[in-house]
Amino acid sequence: MAAGVAAAAPGSIALEGGDARVEVVPAHGGRVRAMRIGGRDWLLPADPRVGPDARSAPIAGAGWDECAPSARGGALPEWVKGHTGQPAPLGGETRLQRPSIDLRTTDEGHVLRCEWQGSSLPWRLTRTLIVRRDGVVEARYEALSSAAQRLPFLWSAHLLFPLTKETRLRLPDACRLRVSALGGTELSAPTELMTQWPRLTLGKKACDLSAPWSVPRATYLRSWADLSGGRATVQVQQGELSLGITMDGDGVPYCGVAIDRAGLRQGATGAFARRAAPALALAPSLGAPDRYAEALGEWQSVTWLAPHEPRRWSLTFRAMR
Repeated sequence: MAAGVAAAAPGSIALEGGDARVEVVPAHGGRVRAMRIGGRDWLLPADPRVGPDARSAPIAGAGWDECAPSARGGALPEWVKGHTGQPAPLGGETRLQRPSIDLRTTDEGHVLRCEWQGSSLPWRLTRTLIVRRDGVVEARYEALSSAAQRLPFLWSAHLLFPLTKETRLRLPDACRLRVSALGGTELSAPTELMTQWPRLTLGKKACDLSAPWSVPRATYLRSWADLSGGRATVQVQQGELSLGITMDGDGVPYCGVAIDRAGLRQGATGAFARRAAPALALAPSLGAPDRYAEALGEWQSVTWLAPHEPRRWSLTFRAMR
């Protein structure tokens, strides 16, 4: 497919390059509604009429949402100096804003820049999405705080994928995995809240999480993989094709892994609470879990933005057979 830019639908922007096509909906918080790479549509489809909802967690949505300053909402603990802003909404502020946008074509490919501004806290997040001529998709990020004191920042990119018997998931070998929420089954022992990827015993059954469909049928599992910062690659395989997601830059230290085998979409309310198709969610993140109380408390795993010092990182997507 020749490189080009076309209007996919009212309110959306489509970027194309090589065999890749990415559709972004500015009015839905800059959501990536669809991402086709290597001849396959990877993300869980989104209804173009329905955007993110402040009443529902990102798992109840579709596509790829940006979540900042915290995906689970809430307020900062009182001991965090200089930050007494209002609590962030469920799912964060970014996915509920219409970002400012800049669309252009460069030597690298077609480029869409989205920028969000914090209202409860003084931060700015920029995502520069590039669809290259060779079909590689890259998202370059920059976060900047204008506060006088350092600011804890729990950004995550929430990507939802269909979950089937063919789905396979590969994380860095033997990385540490910590369970943050579990429904529909139980762990064999409380000590398994912390384990080593990909082994976990659920409902007295040894499960290999690299084959997510192998968990008990009623399972909803939320967990966080410790990537130890630096460069790391996660792979999602559907049939013979894999999508590699490489995290680079100043370091993306964590990746959320949610397996919704039951199709319950925990965190949904109202009409969203109905049973849906099973899904796999990945959330490259600057902290874990995605609520300030836990990340700044027991888990002690959060990224701090120094005043007026930008933090930069990137996600790169490639299809592989």
